[in-house]
Order: sequence, then structure tokens, then C-alpha cells
Amino acid sequence: MSKLRDKVAGIKDIKEENLYVPEWDVTFLVRALTGAARNKILNAAMDKNGKLDLDRFYPDLIIAACFDPESGEQVFEPTDRDMLLSKSGSALERIAQKAIKMSGLDDIEAKEKNS
Repeated sequence: MSKLRDKVAGIKDIKEENLYVPEWDVTFLVRALTGAARNKILNAAMDKNGKLDLDRFYPDLIIAACFDPESGEQVFEPTDRDMLLSKSGSALERIAQKAIKMSGLDDIEAKEKNS
């Protein structure tokens, strides 16, 4: 095995950052998505025309990226999608933008806005 492969395998490269959401008076630990989670979310959020469905993308992203900073447990479950969509748009945007930046999804969102 390559030493470089071993080096890459041993690196902790999933960023984590606390994010305070004033609309809810809570702090989340936001984790960047793994490659597998990123692909799963993007594939699920694309409609039949190849457009990003924000009704799927934002809640799925928030569900995957939000953790309790004290316990490390995931905060939301897939069944929380509709509940999240009923919450403050500015709170959802704040969390989603943090997760987008941390997960390297900036380019995808920019392309979607420009199309």
C-alpha cells in the first residue's frame, strides 16, 4: 500500500463548526458532508429536468449536517423534513449556507441560481 494512501486515510478532514441560530436560540454543531452523503443528497434533490429541488435539498442538507454540540448526536431525522420547511426561512438559510460552504457545494448552488 502507498504511504500517501495511508496518510489520506488517516486524516480527519470533515470540518465541524458551531453555529448559533438566533431565530431558534440554539447552537448546532454543523458538520461538512462526506462525499457519500453529498452525492446522496444531490441525487435525491434533482428533479426530472436536472434542476435542484430546494424543497428537498435544504431540509436534507440540514438533516445531514446538524448535530448536538454536547452529545454529538444528529438533531433531525428524515421524518422532520416537513417540520423544517414550516420553520423560519432565514434560520433554514443560515444553516444551509454554512453546510453548503463547509461541504464544497458553493459551485452547485451558484450554477443553479444562474440557470
